Amino acid sequence: MPRRCALARENTFFSQEIRQLLYGKDQHTYRILFTVLDDPATPTVRILPIRNAAQRPMGEPEDNT
Repeated sequence: MPRRCALARENTFFSQEIRQLLYGKDQHTYRILFTVLDDPATPTVRILPIRNAAQRPMGEPEDNT
């Protein structure tokens, strides 16, 4: 049931829906980013990079201040 997971912060930067599953706790929390490919016969989950929760979101513009 991948759609039970929340939308990732990266979702606003990409055209395809990106969801996340948090794994671990405290400083060792990781965000498993994934997309769900809707195929009526066989829905597929495509895993994207696994990132530390403290990392900046993928696709976010850099702050040049």
